[in-house]
Amino acid sequence: MNIEVFSRCKYRDNDRPGDDVPLVLPGVCLGVFDGATDVRGNVIAGVPAARLAALTAAEVVSELFLDRKNRELPARQLVDRICEMYAEKLEPFDLPQLPATTLSLAIDCGDQWRLFCLGDSGIRLNADTILRHSKLIDDVATHARVALFKHLRDGGSDPETTELTARRGIFLGLSAAVRDGVLSETAADEIIHDTIRSLDLAAEADAVRDFLKSGICKQGMFANVEGSALCYDVLANGSPKLGDWIDERIPKSEIHTIEVFSDGYATLPSIPTIAAWEEEFERAEELDFHRICDLATVKGGTKSEFFDDRTVVIADCNVG
Repeated sequence: MNIEVFSRCKYRDNDRPGDDVPLVLPGVCLGVFDGATDVRGNVIAGVPAARLAALTAAEVVSELFLDRKNRELPARQLVDRICEMYAEKLEPFDLPQLPATTLSLAIDCGDQWRLFCLGDSGIRLNADTILRHSKLIDDVATHARVALFKHLRDGGSDPETTELTARRGIFLGLSAAVRDGVLSETAADEIIHDTIRSLDLAAEADAVRDFLKSGICKQGMFANVEGSALCYDVLANGSPKLGDWIDERIPKSEIHTIEVFSDGYATLPSIPTIAAWEEEFERAEELDFHRICDLATVKGGTKSEFFDDRTVVIADCNVG
């Protein structure tokens, strides 16, 4: 097996670590962990909260899977055990709320690969089959953020200022944007109503409204709980309730390449090499730099940052 790893932080000057953490344990597992950006910039023991989440999850998985029998745990037991160990490792920090992270794993189970994903990091097999979960709350945030971006742009703001203001608005909430004076109450309501209408979420109108007014910084209220279509599963406080994970087993004889990746790659290349992934990233940058068109997401690029950290681990199973 030949293994390639590439991880690039979102900071263009490359002067700080990002929130993605790759993991390579030959004969055990390959993984990518993407800590959820802490929009308030919290730092825990000298480490940004999101990066600490990803590092801690990688440590948990490493310890857990070194014992081969744990690789065979049923999905529910596996998730609960990971969550339990994760909480235990972060307990000394006495945090009011645990930072969140995705995890995407290719687990070596003898004559099979077990592919396990929690959150929106993904896996691609044989440069074709994609395993990745998406969540509705991201669609809501993306739709509103694009609408806010276009509203600000149409008001005469330059692209850089527009992106930074729109990013702040969706991260800290439309109510904060109104208080900042960059958005009228009427415009904020129009963005909320349009999001509800466009995504057919009339039944979730109150939840969508509360979320968009409060911003992504408050989306943790929907993590690992039930009761709304905006709820989602992730490694954070508590244990996932919805079963929104991917758990598949495939004979090794059927797998030629495995690519484990974070959502910092908006589109995927046709060839499973690091060079191809980076070429595809550059193509996406040129196609939709601000991520408001075909590649819309919750934030776009700026002069100082790419739209997100990006990481990919590639295993060519036909080598060696």
